Amino acid sequence: MRCQESVNPPDLLRLDFQRDVRILAALEDRNIARVLGACCREEPYCVVMEYLEHGDLCQFLKTHITAEDAQAMPIGVKTLSFNCLIYMAAQIASGMRYLENLNFVHRDLATRNCLVGKAYHIKISDFGTDNELYACDYYKVDGTVPLPIRWMAWESIFLGKYTTKSDVWAFAVTLWEILNLGRRVPYEHLSNEEVVQSLRRLHRAADCTDASGENGCKENADNLFDNLPQPTACSKDIYDLMLDCWRREESERPTFREISMFLQRKNLGYAPTS
Repeated sequence: MRCQESVNPPDLLRLDFQRDVRILAALEDRNIARVLGACCREEPYCVVMEYLEHGDLCQFLKTHITAEDAQAMPIGVKTLSFNCLIYMAAQIASGMRYLENLNFVHRDLATRNCLVGKAYHIKISDFGTDNELYACDYYKVDGTVPLPIRWMAWESIFLGKYTTKSDVWAFAVTLWEILNLGRRVPYEHLSNEEVVQSLRRLHRAADCTDASGENGCKENADNLFDNLPQPTACSKDIYDLMLDCWRREESERPTFREISMFLQRKNLGYAPTS
């Protein structure tokens, strides 16, 4: 259940809340969490979202190790194979492909906002800053509202521009989380302010021109930012996909349709055993 505190005149807040709930309730996809109900007669306004038995994906991953590492572990330790990890990521891509077709932007895609059900069934949800467990994942840039900066594309932070292509950037960070079994924080060696400054270099690249007026830095723009490192449990083609998702130019990033098809081909024929 999510509660939204009043920050606007009551009538305006209620109308905005009702509109948002109607939009969310209209979403129907096997990889999107459903809206089960809402209360908007009086404050605090609440929406009841579907919840799956294994909870959020981040915590679920942390209770497992990779099957490749299980040889040196005691019998009974929970494991996840590389194929299973990709199977879960492919479901997220499929759900985001559905949202992409509707021109619906999530804005906060991460493992903390994905749910796990039976047989590794994944559904995308959005708990945002309501979950105190993940309060540290959000940072107030210039004293504004808390933002999940470690998952955000540069244009969302500095231009306030949210598109399906900024969601694509966040998906690659989410995929990176999955392949690290939720045990590593993106850019863990950097403070929040250092992450912002690092992303700022991509923003400033827009002003970099040569004497002829052409964008002389375009070829090197993607080298201005230190991308997340390749996870140990990650093949080269999967990491190349991540790098494509982190390209500075939105037009050069893949669509969720392309991502979904790639991951489905990668995992063709795989089915979870439980």
